[in-house]
Amino acid sequence: MLENKGLYSELTARCADKDTSSDMKDTSGERVLDVIKRDLSRTFPEHPSFKEPVMLNNMQDILAAFCLYRPEIGYCQGLNFIVGALLIATQRKDGELLAEECFWLLVALVEILPDYHSNKMTCLNNDCLVLNDLVRKTVPQTHQIVSLFGLPIQMFVTKWFVCLFVDVLPFHTVLHVWDTLFYEGNKMLFRVAVYQFVLHKQELKKLQDPSGLAMFFRELFWDGKAWDNFEYMRKVFKKTRQMKRKYIEHKRVTRASETEV
Repeated sequence: MLENKGLYSELTARCADKDTSSDMKDTSGERVLDVIKRDLSRTFPEHPSFKEPVMLNNMQDILAAFCLYRPEIGYCQGLNFIVGALLIATQRKDGELLAEECFWLLVALVEILPDYHSNKMTCLNNDCLVLNDLVRKTVPQTHQIVSLFGLPIQMFVTKWFVCLFVDVLPFHTVLHVWDTLFYEGNKMLFRVAVYQFVLHKQELKKLQDPSGLAMFFRELFWDGKAWDNFEYMRKVFKKTRQMKRKYIEHKRVTRASETEV
């Protein structure tokens, strides 16, 4: 951030310029700012802070500035949840929002990830297939149960990767996961995702139909098993200690080559 002092202010100023904002369009031709504004109201709608104009304005500024800073990514749904979580996490006791700090944290987080937030989302789809392989290897019986319902794993885990587990795990646990991302790299996403299947294997055995499976994954946030973030992360590392980076990268290459064919 210090190396780019003033850049965030410059980017937000450019976004405020009518000519610049009019030129910022997504692949469908719609103005990016219109898409962002539409998603603001969908971001933590029950949280009182996200009913305040100052919070929504800062979110819009950060997301629009990111579009200019990383035009090859632009805006993708999911980034709004990450930015919202960052604003809450960094908010001072007096209520001050640290928008510039949040912007650079967003930049840093996205740089750790594969190309999840691009328009094609090729890397995201590929990593969902890799996760499917890892679940099959780690908890084969659970994988078999989920597969019997005929629903692809992507239906449930895409949000986990795009939103970095926001609205999937409790807020304080999400921040703990993000801390480890900076240390462990994006391998950590697989470790946490696989552990979700390990942690809930007994509940998954009891499901009777596809609708029950879909409901189960939608309500993971409320099951209480991840509220103790330190215990949760301790078990993530313990239960997935055999998951090596080299193996994950091998599966990524293998899956990517299969997709290309």
